[in-house]
Amino acid sequence: MTRNNILIFITVCLPLMLFNACKDDSERAGSAALTDNENVIVCADTLRSITSAVAYAPPVYTTPDSLLLGECTFGDYGMLRADILTQFASPEGWVYPDMSELDSVCLYIYYRSNFGDSNAPLGIMAYALDGESLSTDSTYSSDTDVKRFCSLNDSLRLFDQDHIFAASTPDDSIYSSALSSYVKVEKIRLNEKWARRLFAIKSFSSVSSLSDSFKGIYLTSTYGSSSVVYINNICLTVHYHYTFPTTAEGTTYKTLSDYKVLYANSEVATIQRYTYTNDADKYSSQLGNKEVNYIVSPAYMYTRLKVPADKVSDMIDTGVKGRKHKYINRAELRIDVVRNTDKTEAAAPASTMMLIDERRYDEVCVQGMLPDDSTAVFASLSSVYNTDSAAYLQYYEFDMSDMFTCLIHDTALDTLNLLLVPVDVTVSSTSSDAYISKVRVKQTVSATRIMGAGNTKKPMDIEIIYSGFTNTRIGQ
Repeated sequence: MTRNNILIFITVCLPLMLFNACKDDSERAGSAALTDNENVIVCADTLRSITSAVAYAPPVYTTPDSLLLGECTFGDYGMLRADILTQFASPEGWVYPDMSELDSVCLYIYYRSNFGDSNAPLGIMAYALDGESLSTDSTYSSDTDVKRFCSLNDSLRLFDQDHIFAASTPDDSIYSSALSSYVKVEKIRLNEKWARRLFAIKSFSSVSSLSDSFKGIYLTSTYGSSSVVYINNICLTVHYHYTFPTTAEGTTYKTLSDYKVLYANSEVATIQRYTYTNDADKYSSQLGNKEVNYIVSPAYMYTRLKVPADKVSDMIDTGVKGRKHKYINRAELRIDVVRNTDKTEAAAPASTMMLIDERRYDEVCVQGMLPDDSTAVFASLSSVYNTDSAAYLQYYEFDMSDMFTCLIHDTALDTLNLLLVPVDVTVSSTSSDAYISKVRVKQTVSATRIMGAGNTKKPMDIEIIYSGFTNTRIGQ
């Protein structure tokens, strides 16, 4: 059999033969040889010895374009609380005009939508930072201790009272050309003390020099437990007026109003914090659940899969009957989503799921490196209509062939630990190809219930097709 014939066989004939093999032997996990001759053997097998369990999600590292604020209970997952610490930047070399007088200083919060009840009241307060200075040279996790940066003394409150609003009735809305949609705006006036303190900083020699005089703010919720808003921008705006002569003699004057915007942008440091109330109880209650596992974002629960690497290698070594060169043609894992029948739960399953080698988690999810197919694979939330239940069934389907090809050559590995992580991906393209150019751990609210590896109806089975070759120069 030539190399070309082998490729034709694998891509055209093999799926039909696998279908028949599975049809005749659906309850057996043993190997079925699909072709066997002197030079090549192709086998199909089902791996049914993986296990799964919930795992605490490591803290996430955030960027200023994805921020959450508020507090909300959702489903069986407890209470999520999200708050923010951030610096502000000013354009380099900016100076107030002579004879400028303060009118007001306002904090503007721009948000797209919310999770939870949009009519529920949410109270917020901002505190001036008085502790350790934030730094763009440092990385901060979602469990960073607020007390490092803010003592939370009452004297640090920027508002005279809590600002209370509902996401459905914002102070204003503006059109964002970047988002091609309207965003909601909350405008909150700073108290006299902090407004004058900010206005007293008359000039800025560099973009980040504002932080030398004003370290930033801690923005947190103080009231309500039913709404978390998705923020895409925060800024402080100094409103002022100034008077200048309109004649050379200085007998006639004109007064103009103006404003100065200080942005919480990518040029300064921002920390997104997440905490969950009673999370230990919720987590421990799921540890022994073999039927259903949970994946909850942001930064709460993942699901860990344990793949017996030694058994996979033994299975393939047995199947290829001593042939020296082994190759995984296909390794498919389908994970079924448990249909949500609770109409009160607003959290939807993640649209994209990443299955990643746990040893590479920090490289991808903290350092921002792009994984290859041997490190991590991705699956979109898919659905198929089931006539028996008259409903759509959702699932994720992963192609683990490259991951398993590396696995069978790693003789030192007994167990491969994998994490199911909800992510957002950026897809770029060339004239001939599309590819993932950025991966970020999902930072909005999602809740995915999946059928566990030990589920009695739909366990996590991995369908594998693999080949063994006598040598690598067949037909040459």
